[in-house]
Amino acid sequence: MSKPLFSIAVIAKNEADTLPRLVNSVKEFMDRGGDFYVLDTGSTDDTVEIAKNLGCKVEAVGDKFRINIDEDLANKINEKFIIEGETPVVKGGESLFDFASARNYISTFPDNDMIATPDCDEIFTKFDIDKLDEVVATGVEQLEYEFVFSHDENNNPVIKFKHCKFYNRKKLKWTGVIHEVLQGNASRVYLGEDVIKLEHYQNEKTNRTGYLKGLSLDCYNNPTNDRNSHYFARELFYLGRHKSAIKEFKNHISMGRWGTEASQSMLFIGDCYKAIGDFDEMLKWYAKSVEKEARREPLMRLAEYYFGKGMYPQVVLYAEAALTITQLPFYSNHQPYYENIPHELLYIAYWWLGNKEKSKEHWKKAITMKPTHPRYLKDAQFYNDSVELPRISFVIPTLGREEGLKRCLDSIEALDYPKDKVEVIVKQDSFSGRIGVPHLVKRGVAEATGEWIVFASNDTIFTPPSIKEALLVGTEGYVAFNTGEVSPDEGNINEHFMIRKDIIEKTGDVFDTDFWHVGVDNLLHAKMKKLGIFKRAEKAVVLHNHFTKGAEMDEVYKVGWDQVKVDEDRALLEKKLAEL
Repeated sequence: MSKPLFSIAVIAKNEADTLPRLVNSVKEFMDRGGDFYVLDTGSTDDTVEIAKNLGCKVEAVGDKFRINIDEDLANKINEKFIIEGETPVVKGGESLFDFASARNYISTFPDNDMIATPDCDEIFTKFDIDKLDEVVATGVEQLEYEFVFSHDENNNPVIKFKHCKFYNRKKLKWTGVIHEVLQGNASRVYLGEDVIKLEHYQNEKTNRTGYLKGLSLDCYNNPTNDRNSHYFARELFYLGRHKSAIKEFKNHISMGRWGTEASQSMLFIGDCYKAIGDFDEMLKWYAKSVEKEARREPLMRLAEYYFGKGMYPQVVLYAEAALTITQLPFYSNHQPYYENIPHELLYIAYWWLGNKEKSKEHWKKAITMKPTHPRYLKDAQFYNDSVELPRISFVIPTLGREEGLKRCLDSIEALDYPKDKVEVIVKQDSFSGRIGVPHLVKRGVAEATGEWIVFASNDTIFTPPSIKEALLVGTEGYVAFNTGEVSPDEGNINEHFMIRKDIIEKTGDVFDTDFWHVGVDNLLHAKMKKLGIFKRAEKAVVLHNHFTKGAEMDEVYKVGWDQVKVDEDRALLEKKLAEL
């Protein structure tokens, strides 16, 4: 395989937890000799060492790109932006990081002119190098692709928009101390999620005050920069400076630039007034947002407000109005408003208004979008309707360990899932003529009648909600159970899982039958990641009583983990991953 025609360049500080995750998401890129440059800006953890061990090229610059703020400048910034009584944004003697200068600096190091510049707390969930190379070879100078900014507790996208930080360094340069943007003229092409997709998983340890300070300086020095004014006001809101945020949002609106973003500023002003308890102003600004731009967000904010007060005619008015609006390609769309939430509010509101027919109509739409939502399932009783949950086939290869198999079967029997939707297929192996897990799973899948296959074993116990929780997350056809803490190399992230039959048809056997035992789950994990559908359901807990977690190394494990066979499997895994 050829070396990629593009490079990756990131800036990092104390990213020991996040950088390995990002690098792992582009493993094929690294295996093919791709350039991955890291600009370390003064890490006090193991970021530099970790980056080098991961195969990255590191340039360490310490405080090279920090800007010092003196007392006079700090006072001017606070006086300009902060309402009396609220916490100042910056103090004299503090320093800020110049992100644009740092990005422009590290962009000069790679071999290629086309560079991808993700942040360290992001991962590529789709990264088709060959297709990316094809596009780069045509002379395109900037790529636009889908970016998931935030997720809900089930890892579903909440805010998603188009992103374009993959560019030709000779055509575009970064500007702005913080929330930096690319400027220049470049030919741009949009690539779909089948080629590239980036997702953000913010490190909860990250302190956002530096972000606020940088935006305050940018807005002070560039008072007509409407985009940074909006971001600065948004950050003030997030950090509880509500009155100061209102002032800056109004400043942003007064610039009269992008109408959609102005509508979002009006929405945030409503949120600020809600936070300080002024509901009359809240309602006024939500209404202004609706007038400025036809978006679901302000209408749904109004629907949710009246829902909380039990004013169901108003809920119907605003939620039905929201459903008439399709999603705009905007970075602040709240995804649940374009999915199940309007129907959820409507089915409850219509019920209390006595319109059972309309209630059922919206309940059906809500549960179709979220088929395992606990409330929707519970409310099925009010419609004399059965919920069509998918049929699940448990495939259990087993060797010896009869008590362990019984514990597994008992846990399946105790699942919070309809009994008539569960099929259990046990495939027996023997010590004298071993067939092996990959082949047994293949035989079990061939017999299965379920829409989904669950890989179980005689050292697993399923918790009652595990299947429903997994279905909530695995909407694209694949989901790994939470079998315990994930190792740093993610080697155990995919020990037990559910896979939909149509996905198996796309990829071939669940487990590659060339293997003896070890590595089949790792290869499957890589395949699902390449498809862009791998998910892990943290609430779908399966207890895995494995010898690596304290269980006895019994005769069954000794067969599967024979050292000679383990070495052969690991060599085979390396070969197959390289070919994938």
